[in-house]
Amino acid sequence: MRLNSRQRGQLVTEFHQHTGRTKVVLTVDTEPSIAGAFANPSQAPLLHEPVAGEINGRSEALGFMIETLSRCDLTATFFVETVHTRFFGTLAMGGYVERLVRAGQDVQLHLHPNWLSFADGHLRPGPPHTDNCREMSVKSLSALISEGADQIRSWTGQRPSAMRTGNFSTAQSVFQAMREAGLRFSSNICMAMAPPPERELAVTGGVYEVASVRELPVTCFADVGPIGRGRFRAMQVTALTSREMINILDTAHAYGNSIVVIVTHPFEFLKKRDFRYAGLRPNRLVQHRFRRLCAFLAKNSERFEVLPIAAAAEALDPPQSWTELRGNGLRSVLRTAENVINDHLFFL
Repeated sequence: MRLNSRQRGQLVTEFHQHTGRTKVVLTVDTEPSIAGAFANPSQAPLLHEPVAGEINGRSEALGFMIETLSRCDLTATFFVETVHTRFFGTLAMGGYVERLVRAGQDVQLHLHPNWLSFADGHLRPGPPHTDNCREMSVKSLSALISEGADQIRSWTGQRPSAMRTGNFSTAQSVFQAMREAGLRFSSNICMAMAPPPERELAVTGGVYEVASVRELPVTCFADVGPIGRGRFRAMQVTALTSREMINILDTAHAYGNSIVVIVTHPFEFLKKRDFRYAGLRPNRLVQHRFRRLCAFLAKNSERFEVLPIAAAAEALDPPQSWTELRGNGLRSVLRTAENVINDHLFFL
């Protein structure tokens, strides 16, 4: 959607008259790792390493995030994976959920159906189960969502109202399954990572009603850099510099876009030697980005309102006008250089 300057000015004026602040949803996909178990069953999946990332007695992943959010008085939505309980049981992740609840954070449902390949702590014979929710039947997926919702309720004391599919695998059928399972809100769409098969779901931001489910896609923008030119890039903490994230937030607010959804994972705050999480170190660069992002949002609360996903979805009636966002060429170059250096210099 492209607006001329007059239309954009009118939209911004109307937006600020009605709401004043851009809603921001910080989302954290919280999940274990298969960690090579499909290729080598003697290698067990890992949970504590990618979630807590404990180094020298300190949690540099989930613990770091909770501390940073608490310091800035912000609430994020943690989409917690549940199908993994077929291998790990309920206590391992339950301890982390308890910590999130004590810290006043929001806990919602996340599903990676490839964990259906396990049962009672063991890998089942045969090929791995698909990890794409949209490849499952509506009936099977609805049952899995209901099971996951019950698990979240057993951990938190209340049933979740929102969900995010693993790998952002979604389609109309996924929203139908959510509706049948009684979930009202979602953040399943991310054009930068997994474009949905239906054209009407190919959206880069805003608020939409799909099969009676209110969808808040991860905010994406068109990259203009020399490497990613023409591609969508997500508002993801590990992918963008803090300056770039702040610039996109400022631009979204200036355009009158009503909401920005940001995504991250606990494991992004870690560096590791291999997929088995050997030689763990804190990812200081990503931690700095998250710390600076949270500080910016806390300092600019007159323009940005950080909300859990359900509160943000309830505050905004779909459809919301959405102006497409574009990156900045210079910032893209700086981001590429920063990411390459951080990825290749393990000691940083």
